[in-house]
Amino acid sequence: MDATKLLKAQHEEVKTLFKQLESQGSSPDAAAIFEELARNLVAHDAIEREIFYPECEKAIGLTDQLAEALVEHGYVEYGLYQADLALGEGSFEAKCQVLKEVVLHHAREEEDDLFPEVRAAIEASELESLGARMEKRFNVVKQADYRELIRENLLQVMSGALKTKAKKETDKSEKATSAKSNQRSADR
Repeated sequence: MDATKLLKAQHEEVKTLFKQLESQGSSPDAAAIFEELARNLVAHDAIEREIFYPECEKAIGLTDQLAEALVEHGYVEYGLYQADLALGEGSFEAKCQVLKEVVLHHAREEEDDLFPEVRAAIEASELESLGARMEKRFNVVKQADYRELIRENLLQVMSGALKTKAKKETDKSEKATSAKSNQRSADR
């Protein structure tokens, strides 16, 4: 299946799971539906970040659209983590509602903006091959412990954020040092 069609089908599956979850409220069945939703979202995240987005970057570059999609994945992971912690508590439904809004916004932007650009840049046969790789990886990740994967992904997101902040501070410090050195050379 074409990679963009695979992702769109997964978006539809997630929408269905959110509807089922909403209809359960805080019933005991809500936990099982949430866990299925979480496994799907974590596996979907994995195939986009590990396979699809890198191929998109090769084909179209790191566009604003692609960069935004990557950032949104961090918000989804955090929302999943928060909802999972609240499972069985009074705030669970509210956290799931926020998670739903973030996920649906992300899916809509991908489908409306990113996917058409990708389909124009990547040949159909490549999209088919990419879709097969993604589907295989999705099935593997979906069987893993989603809670452990959420923690690992959040650590990656935070590590990346900290590295970016540290790099900016280092760059700023290096520029200041270089400017002082240049000023001393000019004063001589």
